[in-house]
Amino acid sequence: MDRETKDNAIKKEKAKLQKIFKDLPADVKSVTEGLIQNAAFMYVTLLELQEEIKDKGAIMECKSGNGFDTIKDNPAQKAYTTMISRYTVIIKQLTDLLPNPNETTTGAELLNFISND
Repeated sequence: MDRETKDNAIKKEKAKLQKIFKDLPADVKSVTEGLIQNAAFMYVTLLELQEEIKDKGAIMECKSGNGFDTIKDNPAQKAYTTMISRYTVIIKQLTDLLPNPNETTTGAELLNFISND
């Protein structure tokens, strides 16, 4: 993926995430900006790494320094494994900031109690 294509993909992913988190309070939203930027970058990079692994496989044959054929892990596989775990953490942090739709507030509980009277 060339630089321009990657930048556009990151912008698209960032816009998608920003839309999900647009209704957060301003103080919380300011904290999410860095997480969203990193999540968007990681998402696009993970797609690139997936393609690399699909093309070359998780294990690669190569020549050792002595000229012998050897097998080693594809560096993209290691990078993918590390990044996917960190991406998951960022997404978890972001989703934890969203209000739980099943959670009722004390005020809502009070109104519910009063209206059922």
